[in-house]
Amino acid sequence: MKQIVKHSIFLLWGLSSMAQHQKAPDKAESLKEIFANGEVEGHIRNYFMSTINEGSLKDYYTDAIGGSISFKTMEYKGFELGVKGIFTFEAFTSNLNDPDPTTGMVSKWEHELYDINDYNNQNDLDRLEELYVKYNFNSGYFTYGKLAIEETPLLNETDGRMKPFAFKGFWFHLHRKKHVFNISWLDRISPRGTVEWYSFNEAIGLSNNGFQPDGTLSDYRDKTASKGIASLQYETQLDRFEFRANHYYINHISNTSLIELDYKKGDWTLGLQYALQFSDRFQKSLDYAERYMQPGENGQVLSGKLAYDPQHWHFGVAYTRAFDTGRFLFPKELGRDNFFTSLSRSRLEGLGDVNVFTLYTDYDFDIDGLNLGLEVTEVFGPGINEFEFNKYNIDEYYQINTRLHYELQGFFEGLNFDVLYVYKRNLNNSDPINVFNQSNLHQINFVTNYIF
Repeated sequence: MKQIVKHSIFLLWGLSSMAQHQKAPDKAESLKEIFANGEVEGHIRNYFMSTINEGSLKDYYTDAIGGSISFKTMEYKGFELGVKGIFTFEAFTSNLNDPDPTTGMVSKWEHELYDINDYNNQNDLDRLEELYVKYNFNSGYFTYGKLAIEETPLLNETDGRMKPFAFKGFWFHLHRKKHVFNISWLDRISPRGTVEWYSFNEAIGLSNNGFQPDGTLSDYRDKTASKGIASLQYETQLDRFEFRANHYYINHISNTSLIELDYKKGDWTLGLQYALQFSDRFQKSLDYAERYMQPGENGQVLSGKLAYDPQHWHFGVAYTRAFDTGRFLFPKELGRDNFFTSLSRSRLEGLGDVNVFTLYTDYDFDIDGLNLGLEVTEVFGPGINEFEFNKYNIDEYYQINTRLHYELQGFFEGLNFDVLYVYKRNLNNSDPINVFNQSNLHQINFVTNYIF
């Protein structure tokens, strides 16, 4: 598999050279022209991450470098083919497998830049990320294969490490005037921080399985018998209103519906989200510890925001309430939740009976492409060992994120820098086993991207 990916990347570079030295005709007249006049895109990425844990708890850092290159053919009678290869390797690092003397645990966040399934693999990290056929028509398209999906509030690529979440299946997109539909069925996944492709039964549970509501350790990986996820999205706009509805059915696991309504007037935006979940009846046939969602759990979430966006400035306040009807559960291997209070390193998944408050602001400088942002969030709800609504056994906490983004212009167009600083602290419990790599930490992320 690794050799196939490496050969694919070399092939893409060859196609790149071929395409860049040809002037594309308006209409292809041969198979050679379809390939020779295709489009090539490239992405070089460097990611430095350092996690500074509290007190004598061990710190880690690493620097990963990699890139991707993609090629799609010239469209012919509506059809096109596409392929994308991606690779990562370690530039320099501390020993990420050196355990902390107090807890016995090793690096978490830094390993996610490489391969979470093989902590010793930090160099042989290639993936054939896309390989698809696409049919385009006047009001949409149909794609099959390993493909890039449309972003949704729960199912998304979330490109926040060296590799995004990747999916295989089919995706149908239809755009008629002010109405947008997306219908999909996805049956294989390559989650973020991995290099292999998995069936849903293999993939769901690759991340932390957490606890069941009675405190039992969950053990659902390879037990779900899930064959994939079906999703339906609808969007429309009417005057100052924007409406989005999403439904996700994860085979043998759960149904989740999420709606969002935004009202915009001048510089003001008022938004509302509501999500409702219930388990698939197949879950009843599994042993208690092997269930992803317990029968009778009905995760419900209400999230709202008020934003003010005058020239240069952006201000917002958001509140999310996850009710005591059940934990909100959606596999981490499929993306990250995007409620109005969701931030990098702070998500709602796994929690119930919780209140989340978020304030955010950012400023666009007169210098083109320069933006500075600040986000503050606080999570109140079940604490340590209150498992009924706390899948990952985390404490109440507050978190501060500071972001700096700069895009260069002119000769360096395509080059951009991102700095993310995270400070996170528990409100009640500071036992080493409950904070190491989770809270009471500082984290520095410095990302350099060059897109061509």
